[in-house]
Amino acid sequence: MSRKLQPKNKDIVNLQVVKSSNVWVKNKKGKFVLDSNYDYYGKIDKGMSSFVTMTNKQGLNSKFIEDTCKLTKKTKNEIVKALSSKKTRVVYLVKKK
Repeated sequence: MSRKLQPKNKDIVNLQVVKSSNVWVKNKKGKFVLDSNYDYYGKIDKGMSSFVTMTNKQGLNSKFIEDTCKLTKKTKNEIVKALSSKKTRVVYLVKKK
């Protein structure tokens, strides 16, 4: 079974950290859905910031993807900066389409 985030995977260099308030948008029916402008690699919760979990639909269980130690130093610093805010509880690792 292959994982999305591996040390040999060069896609992790291009990942961006986005707050959850910028990722969830309302659709035409008024429900919140994930923004389709991004490719999602995972999410990081404030209480469990040492590992990346799979991005699922709202209300479903998450699965473990990878430790944050595999990420680049730039990405780790962005995660810490984003989660240091009291309002932010979840950040997403994304890549613009």
